[in-house]
Amino acid sequence: MYIAALTEPGKRHHNRSNHLVFVLLNAESHGLTRIHPEPYTCECGATLTPDVLDEGDEAKASWPNCKSWRDGGRKKCPACDEYPSIDREQHIRARGYEPTPKDDIKNVTQNQREDALEEHDGQCIVCSDDAEYVKRVVPPRYGGTRELKNLAPLCDHHYEDFGHMFADLLQPAEWYQIHGISWREVAESMRDRYADQGVDSLVETLDELLERRQPDNPYPYIRA
Repeated sequence: MYIAALTEPGKRHHNRSNHLVFVLLNAESHGLTRIHPEPYTCECGATLTPDVLDEGDEAKASWPNCKSWRDGGRKKCPACDEYPSIDREQHIRARGYEPTPKDDIKNVTQNQREDALEEHDGQCIVCSDDAEYVKRVVPPRYGGTRELKNLAPLCDHHYEDFGHMFADLLQPAEWYQIHGISWREVAESMRDRYADQGVDSLVETLDELLERRQPDNPYPYIRA
């Protein structure tokens, strides 16, 4: 279930200045399948864990003046001394999601687009301006469906000028992939909102998560 859109500041992804973060409850209902995050594998067969990639950084001739892979530099395999080509599916599995094969991805139909616009009165879900685009909240490469719940109408500004991400409020570890937004602050705010609305089951769930605190970062290639 979609509950909010937040703005992730900075230039963390693909040289865009900001990202919209679609906040969800139960992203699996949007088609997502979670798996245990997997390390990369080099073409030579070496398993490229973060520790191994750190060795690859230190093996570079220009070390320590070169840019580390942790800061956006190129990943080098110390086993074969080559820069591996990390494919789409490896990137997705490293983030803890099961990828959808490209050949299985289908475009949103015109009827589905029109249904999504009608559901939101033709307005952008972020600012209520006239919506010109329909975006999948959970992207198709992560299994995002073409069902109405996963389609977000956006105005030209919020489609063209922002990148787009999602995060599940009930998965606090997932928020290590989001920069500049505190999961705890968002969870506390949402808990208070649901308390005002009398949604006791969600209030209890969020209270339990907040009491446990955010777990350690499980994503080997994403820094907090």
